[in-house]
Amino acid sequence: MTIQPTAPSTGNVDHPEVLPGAITTPSATGTGAASPPSIPKRNIALSLATGSPIPRDWLPQVLALAGEQQRIGEPREPDTFSQMEALVMSKGMLAAEEARDQGADQLGHLLDAAAGIRGEMTTARAELDRLEDLPVTGFNGDVMPVREAAERMKTVSAKITTERDAGSLKHRRVPAWAHRFSTWAALLDFPVLLYFASQVFNVDMAGLASGDGTAWSESLVPLITAIVFALLGTAAVAVGLKFFGRDLKGYKDEHGGVSLPDGPARLVPVLFLSLATMTTVGAGVVMAYRIVTDSMAAGGGITGAAVLGVFFALIVIVVNVVVFATKYRDGSLQTDEIGHLAMQLEPIEQQRMALQRQCDGLAAQLPPLKLKAERVLGATLAKMGAPIKGADRVRLLARSYHQGCGPEAVFANQDGSPNANLLRPFVGVDRSVLIGLMERLDELMAADSTATKGTPSTAAPRRPAPVSTAPTEPDDAADDLGGEW
Repeated sequence: MTIQPTAPSTGNVDHPEVLPGAITTPSATGTGAASPPSIPKRNIALSLATGSPIPRDWLPQVLALAGEQQRIGEPREPDTFSQMEALVMSKGMLAAEEARDQGADQLGHLLDAAAGIRGEMTTARAELDRLEDLPVTGFNGDVMPVREAAERMKTVSAKITTERDAGSLKHRRVPAWAHRFSTWAALLDFPVLLYFASQVFNVDMAGLASGDGTAWSESLVPLITAIVFALLGTAAVAVGLKFFGRDLKGYKDEHGGVSLPDGPARLVPVLFLSLATMTTVGAGVVMAYRIVTDSMAAGGGITGAAVLGVFFALIVIVVNVVVFATKYRDGSLQTDEIGHLAMQLEPIEQQRMALQRQCDGLAAQLPPLKLKAERVLGATLAKMGAPIKGADRVRLLARSYHQGCGPEAVFANQDGSPNANLLRPFVGVDRSVLIGLMERLDELMAADSTATKGTPSTAAPRRPAPVSTAPTEPDDAADDLGGEW
């Protein structure tokens, strides 16, 4: 067998062209044609014993092909099939189709996995889009979509930034520790007020502490009354001062002071200021009275008792002023609105981040699927090409004995592509199902917004012409037909 030089192909590499006239065969001579030689018995015996020069699995086919040529009795063109050669090629095509179907099943599973991942991504992105339309409660109790709430936050934040940059003190904030201190400091009024109320209602604290039954029977109701009044006083100081401070925050000017309006609207802020002042001073007076009376009862002088009472009265007043100022000085109504909207939008933003992480995680699973699909496609094409080229080798081996197609053989020009037969005529196996699956997989892998958010493409995949396939590695196995022959 000799390999003749071939001219460069100008057409489809899947339909290689060979130089015409490379093989010259004598014309048929009819009844006077010479009988084709038979396979030497020595070669048959060696093949059965050692598997060479004819592989044992191929021997029946080679004998059948040689016998068929003897029955034909005439030389024929090398680029045509005899009946038995067509049967050999059909078996190779059948094996190639089985390899194709197996590869299509594997690609189908990968395509289903990719479609499932893309479906989850589409669902997650749809939920991301719907987040913009979820309802949230505004600062004034109104309901608005997330989109409008976010725009409102941007508008108010821009206004605060502009006024703050202009030197306004209206929006400055109070540290978080001040809020915690104001809460606990207000609770410190309870034991003071309870002690004061217990003295007013003649509660026998010593008898109650010792467990005296008479003291408990006589002082139980006064004790409950003292507790109620102490709680009422503590609530008035804690809740009242914070409420007054927050309400008066709406009248704050750019310098941080209270800007009283004109007309009847002036009455409410003046009333709140007056009540806050009286509550703060009243708590100080109560403290001073308790200190002075307890000091005098203990035998102390009036001067020391007065000084001590004034000092602790100032402490109580300062503490209550801090409680009031913590609410009043902490920003403005605009900062409160931003804080309210931020609390409303925070869980939605967390959900948005979780969905985005989910989309990113799903997107990271697609490239490995594509890589695996490419490996499956390459392996499948190799498996499809092997039996077809193996069938060509069986034909070549048989022709080398019966010489019915001439003493020389010409390989078809592959032009660097394995997707061709070794010999003419061209034999093709339809691989369009593999190409269609890969094209559909490419559509699912598309990263553009249309592929991820829109509906799957309904365009039919291109149907390529049937082509023969071949492995990309040298075909040097002892049996390319996997024992088929």
